[in-house]
Amino acid sequence: MLAIFIVILLLCFGVCQWAAGRYAQVTEEGMKERAPTAHTGAEMVKLFLAYEGVTDVEIVEHEGIASDYFDPRRRRLFLQPRVARGTSMGAWAIALHEAAHALQTEEALGDLKWRQTVIRLNRYGPFFGLLGVVGMIFLRFPPRFAVAGLVAICVMLLLLNIGTLAVEYNANARVRLFLEKHLQRFPDAQDRLLSHLSRVALKEVGDLLRSPRYFFLSALPGSGKIRPAKPTDES
Repeated sequence: MLAIFIVILLLCFGVCQWAAGRYAQVTEEGMKERAPTAHTGAEMVKLFLAYEGVTDVEIVEHEGIASDYFDPRRRRLFLQPRVARGTSMGAWAIALHEAAHALQTEEALGDLKWRQTVIRLNRYGPFFGLLGVVGMIFLRFPPRFAVAGLVAICVMLLLLNIGTLAVEYNANARVRLFLEKHLQRFPDAQDRLLSHLSRVALKEVGDLLRSPRYFFLSALPGSGKIRPAKPTDES
C-alpha cells in the first residue's frame, strides 16, 4: 500500500516537473529568441490593451519571488524588468498572457479570482502538508498514514490547478486576434508566439514543487516584497 502512495506522489510530481519544464522553455529559450519588431514586453502590453480599449491598467516593474502576474483588485500588471524591457519572444509571451487577464471581467472575473486562490493553495498548501506529515511521524502514526495524507493533499491541489487552467487558455484566446493583426506580416513569428503562450499558461502547474521556496522566500515575515511600494511605469 505504501508503495502505491509513493508511485502516485511521484506521478504527481512528474506532471508538475513537465509543466515547469514547458514554462522553462519560455524563460530560457524564448528569452533568447528575437521578436520580429523592437517593441518591449511593456510596449506590447500597451498596444494590446489599447487595441482592446482597456485604459485602467498600471504596468509595474517588480523583481520578486512572485512576479509576472495581474492583480485584478488593483488593476495592476506586475512584470519582471527583463520581461517589461525585453524584446524577445519570451518576454512578449509572458507580458501579453498576463495582460490578457485584465480583460477577464464581470463573470470571468470570478473565475480569475478562483484561479488565483487555487494558485496560492498550490504554492503554500504542500509545505503545510509536509509539516503535517512530520508531525504525524513524531506522534508515531504509521508511515502509510502520513504518506497517504501528503499524497491526498498533492493530488487534490494538482487536480484543482488543472481544473482551472481554462482561465489561462481563455487569456491566450484573447491575445490571438491581436496577434493576427499586429503580426500579420510575420506569420512564422505569430506561430512561435502562440506556441510560447501555450507554455506560459502552464506556469503555475509546477508550483507544487516550489512550495517550500515560496513559503520561505515570500510568506515568512521579512522575507521579501510581494509587491513594490510604487509603480515604476504606468500604462
